Amino acid sequence: MAGYLLRRLAVSALMLLGVSVLIFVVLRLLPGDPTVARVGAAQNIDPAALAALREELGLNDPIPVQYWAWISGIADGELGRSYFSQFDVTVLIGQRLVPTLELSAAGLVVAVLLAVVLSVLPTVVRSRWPGRLVGAYTVVGMAAPPFVFGIVLLAIFSVKLGVLPEGGYVPLTEDVAGNLRLLVLPALTLGICLSAPLVRHLRAALSDVEGAAHVRTATGKGIGRRAVVLRHVLPNAMLPALTSLGVTVGGVLSGAVVVEYVFAWQGLGSLIVDSVFKRDYAVIQGTVLLLAAAFVMVNLAVDLLYGVLDPRLRVGRVRR
Repeated sequence: MAGYLLRRLAVSALMLLGVSVLIFVVLRLLPGDPTVARVGAAQNIDPAALAALREELGLNDPIPVQYWAWISGIADGELGRSYFSQFDVTVLIGQRLVPTLELSAAGLVVAVLLAVVLSVLPTVVRSRWPGRLVGAYTVVGMAAPPFVFGIVLLAIFSVKLGVLPEGGYVPLTEDVAGNLRLLVLPALTLGICLSAPLVRHLRAALSDVEGAAHVRTATGKGIGRRAVVLRHVLPNAMLPALTSLGVTVGGVLSGAVVVEYVFAWQGLGSLIVDSVFKRDYAVIQGTVLLLAAAFVMVNLAVDLLYGVLDPRLRVGRVRR
């Protein structure tokens, strides 16, 4: 188990290193000048002042030198300072992290509930229409981007029915009811998008387990269809669906970024979008690296859990 753990840790570290290089280089290749964005309008700007500001921010150094300064700072626990506001990037991320985690947790709960209900329903109800409806839901959920569902939900519940607010954010500690009302539509949007791949994997796993000997034996004993599915089929189908759940959990933060922008939810998504418009490289690369690290760590946890549940994976005898 120790060797398996070390291998997975090494792979995760290399992945994060590759992501950090990719983020850093791509940002430097994008058009736009952070110094111009910082000083404001591009009119009547002293070129000497811009050159001095570029020197101050280290933007005149070669890219490898800039990268080394950034990555060595991370090793010391520093993500740098915002080019625009000069605030510490760690502080800016900390201010926006709680709303994102709240939305991510709510979206994940909605996704798991939808996935279980929509996967079990066609198995329990032996009719064609539930399976067809769930199949259509899966296709649409995986094909359409999150903002499409967000706009549709806004049009129905905010514009047409007027029962939920269009967007915004109120901290949970200030107004519990207001926070929850604002959370409903973003969480539902995120949950729908995350549930589609979960439904597909869980339905496939349910179909495989349904033909197992112990399930046929339970059915032969006269146990009801609902009880067979809930007691014998669903628990055994959860393990194969674990990989999909791990990927979903890992990607929930990045999915929340798009949803936050649609609903003006003041989390990391809004921070990234604002930083992109300002060419604030320090904030963008710090936030994206954090999201990538969360994705890698969650998948590492899932891999380790698989190693615990299936000893063959520790020695590489089987491939998932």
